[in-house]
Amino acid sequence: MDMLVATLEGLNLWWWLSIAAALLITELLTGTTYLLWPAAAAFITAIIAPFFGWQAELLTFAMLSVVLLFLGDRYVKPRLKSGADSGLNTRSTYLVGESVTVVAGFKEGRGRVRHGDTEWAAKTEDGGDLEAGASAVVTALDGTRLILKT
Repeated sequence: MDMLVATLEGLNLWWWLSIAAALLITELLTGTTYLLWPAAAAFITAIIAPFFGWQAELLTFAMLSVVLLFLGDRYVKPRLKSGADSGLNTRSTYLVGESVTVVAGFKEGRGRVRHGDTEWAAKTEDGGDLEAGASAVVTALDGTRLILKT
């Protein structure tokens, strides 16, 4: 028991920063965000470590871990997930509202169009046909197929 107390009394700024770093590295390997919050708690505990004893440090770490885990899981994680569907680096989402040129005539409402230097599969909203060289506006996406308004 004396050995455990001696170890706990030896906790200082560097121990808490080491714990925070180990938790962050483990978080990078898992990618769950659950270890991010105890890592933040360990970092905050490292800041206050020089001013308090080991009992207050452990209590601070435990309380901050629980509070940050609750707040992070409830408020931060949903925002991170919604950012994943933001369309970042999805070129086709930028085509909505753009004008395209029909490459080959549409048959049964389906054909190919050109925007810049790229050809895209497309279909019309109303199933109508378009002549080659006609212009249309992209209104939506269906997978990788553009939906056009004539």
